[in-house]
Amino acid sequence: MDPTQAALIELILFFIIFPVTFKAMMALDITKGFQKGAVWQIQIIYIFLSIALAYLVSSGLFRLIELSHRLLL
Repeated sequence: MDPTQAALIELILFFIIFPVTFKAMMALDITKGFQKGAVWQIQIIYIFLSIALAYLVSSGLFRLIELSHRLLL
């Protein structure tokens, strides 16, 4: 697989998975660990955790795609 194609696939996977992880993170109630009125800090935590989780999931899925591509060729 050519590096440009691989990077594009991984980027597309990330942008598909990110909204899903963000929506899933919104179902968690992490407000108990914050002070009252710390709305923007809670939003930042949700965004950063969603980015990290989306990166891990997309990297894992891309690795599986890459391995299956190598096995089939």
